Order: sequence, then structure tokens, then C-alpha cells
Amino acid sequence: MTSKPGLLARLFSRGNKAPVVASLAAAVLNQPLMVQPAIGEALVGGYLEGKVTSADSVLKADRFEVAGESGETVGVAQTMIGVINLSGAMVNRPMPGASGPGPVSYAAVRDAFDELLEDNAVTSIILRLDTPGGMASGCFDLVDHIYLARGRKPVYALVDDHAYSAGFALATACDEIWVSRTGGVGSVGVVCYHYDWSGNNAQIGLKVTPLFAGDRKIDFNPNFPLSEEAQAAAMADLEGMRTLFVDSVARNLGMDSAAVLATQAGCYRGQAAVDIGFATRLGTWHDLVAHLGAGGAPAPLAARDPESDEEPDSSATQPRAAVAAAATAPPADGGPGAAAAIAAAATASELPPALVVAVLKRPLQPGESAQAAIEYASAVQDACAAVLRGDVSLAASFIETNTDLDTVRAQLLSMKAEEGRSTQVVTAHPAPKADQRAADIKAQLDPTNIYKKRGN
Repeated sequence: MTSKPGLLARLFSRGNKAPVVASLAAAVLNQPLMVQPAIGEALVGGYLEGKVTSADSVLKADRFEVAGESGETVGVAQTMIGVINLSGAMVNRPMPGASGPGPVSYAAVRDAFDELLEDNAVTSIILRLDTPGGMASGCFDLVDHIYLARGRKPVYALVDDHAYSAGFALATACDEIWVSRTGGVGSVGVVCYHYDWSGNNAQIGLKVTPLFAGDRKIDFNPNFPLSEEAQAAAMADLEGMRTLFVDSVARNLGMDSAAVLATQAGCYRGQAAVDIGFATRLGTWHDLVAHLGAGGAPAPLAARDPESDEEPDSSATQPRAAVAAAATAPPADGGPGAAAAIAAAATASELPPALVVAVLKRPLQPGESAQAAIEYASAVQDACAAVLRGDVSLAASFIETNTDLDTVRAQLLSMKAEEGRSTQVVTAHPAPKADQRAADIKAQLDPTNIYKKRGN
């Protein structure tokens, strides 16, 4: 099994020759990170064990010509594509050292992007992403820079294999987001790690005496436990950073901020990413190249004046995931627009948070309006309330699996009958028992179990 530091070594570089410079640890500990959570934990562990490596991570802007529909290469001015390959975790500025150039930096990505943007021979730009994210510092400056370039030439984000958190933020600034069937996007959240070494210090007989001026000076020193005041300050900072993240994604994708916030930093793979509005379409590297070779391009975007504070007209600048104008109107295509409309309606409803998430995970129903989706979820909630007062786990499982109301009622009646034969009171089950019943019902609705029963 691959160790966390070993995994991180591959994320940060293509080699495994020398340890990353020690200064990078300061960029990870006690700093807001926009990374997929599990990889963020591995990132910290890799630094502490000194096994993170970096060999060759120089970012370059590549160019190549695409064959036209006839199979012959067309003029360079028409089919020259610029590609920025971005792999691994990202930092704000270059951090070279004895180990090499260090991880990819936002500054290097900006330089490569500007180089391709100013090259008149390049007609389209592809930001090819395979990254778990990176530092929060510097990320939004690059996101805004790419966003402000909309309209100058088509910019595509190609996600293979994943673009989480900071990587996803960069993807949303592009005109379109293409994701492979196994590719993942999302994780719109912020995380920070504080390591408390005071217990270990005590075991080895080390006593650290801080000499400082200013009450907040040693708030996050690893030699001392984190105080309640320091934790509260850190959480306030993270919430502010998350708001910036959510608002940037909502602006870039033409979604409602509440809909983005309701994902609660969830990750979405393949078609699920398209359905939620976090990707434009499914496609691989070869699909996108073929699309460009056939003359494909994103919907025209209005040019953005960098010196103007006015936001461009969303109807002209957002080619995907626009929130439906009216929740009662059934979506025409059942695509990202429908998912965004339902997400916006769910977050604006009075549904509990757990049911809002269930609505977001529920498969899109052809021709169903956002209002109808919320009415369905409310009906399931009301039906379950008669059996489990105050508990929404069962309702969430029904909604997430899109169980029709008749089946929901039948299952609930069966449960009520079983409980009626026992000494338990139906409306006063303890939470653990309610959770177990919800899990049992969810298991019964699993297609695998259904097919097994049919086989018998």
C-alpha cells in the first residue's frame, strides 16, 4: 500500500530524488489550504516526515496544431492550440531549493497563460488539470486574472483526472469545463491544520518557554495546545475564505451562491459533475482535441474591461449552469441549467440541510421543474415525520434514491406495523435505532439486493 508521504511525492513532482525545501512546511501548517481533505492530511504528514520530494516541476506553455475535419493540418493561425499541463499541488510563488524548482506556483501558471493569450498564432487555450488543489494564498488572484480574459480567445479546462478545491477554482474561470467519466471536481471549501507537539515534548523531557509580546503572538505555535480564542479566530478566517471561494465559483459558473454553498465541499465525478453544474460536458483529451479540430468553440463571450467594476451580463458571458429564470418552468434539456435551478430552489427552501444535500444528489428527472423537485422532497419529509419525528436520515435516503411516494408510504406503513407489534413507541425512537432503520431501508432499495430477490 502506498504511504501518504509517497502519494504526496507523486502529487508534487515527477521524481523522487531529494526532499522538498523546508520552507514549504511553513506554507502548509497553520495556513488556509484549498485541497481535497484526505490529500491535505497526507500533505501535512509528508512534510512532518520529511519525505515529500520535488524534482522537475517546471511549468511550460506547449503549442501544437490540430488536424481539421479532412484530416489534413489547417493553417497555423486557425488551429494552433496552447496547452498548460498542471499536475500536483500548487503554491503561491516559486519555492526553488536544493530539491529543484519545487511545486507548481500560481505565478508560473499566470506567466504561461499570459504567454499563450498574447500569442496571436494560438486560437484556443487548454488548461489541463490533474491537481488536488493547493494554497489559498494567491489562488483567487489567478482565478480573477483568467476570468477577466474571457472573450479574448476560448479557454477550456480539461479535468483528467481531478481538479479539486483550488484546482476547481481555476477551472471555473475558464469558458468551459470538460471532465472525463472518472474525473472529479468540486471540494469548494477551505481547511487548515494545527499540529500540537506539546505532548511529545513532555514525553522526551523538552520544555518550551515562550517569550513574546502581544496576546495573539503564539496562537498557533505547535509547542502549545490551540486555545479556544485562537481556534475561533481561525474558524472566522476560514469562513471568510470559504465565502470568497463560493462567491467566485458562483460568479464564474453563473450559479447561485447558496447552491454552491449547499454542496458543503462535496466532490462530484463525471456525469454527476455535469448534473450539479460544476462541469460543461463529459469528454477526454482526445474528445476536446477532436472538438477543436472540427471548429468547435464555446458560446461567444462578451469582452470584459479590466478597468471597469461592472459585471458582464450573465446571459452573454455564462455559457453553462445558469440558474433557471423561474423555478416553475420545466427545464428544456435537463442539463446543468436544470441542476443549478433545483439546487438554488433547494437552498432557498425550508428543507433541513440534510434534505437539501439529498436533493442535490438525487438524479435529475426529465421535464421536472425545480418547484416539483422541492414538493417531492417536502412530501417525503412529511411522510417520514409520522414515523420518525425530528429525524431526517430516512427521508434523505428516500430522496437520494428517488423513491416514489407510493413506495415511501408502503415502506413506512410496513415499518409502523412492525413497530406496533413491539413495545417501542413509533414516534419516540432513539437516534441510533432510527439511523439503523434508515440504513436498512436504503439497503432494501439497493439495485443489487433487488436483483438478488428477483433471482430467487
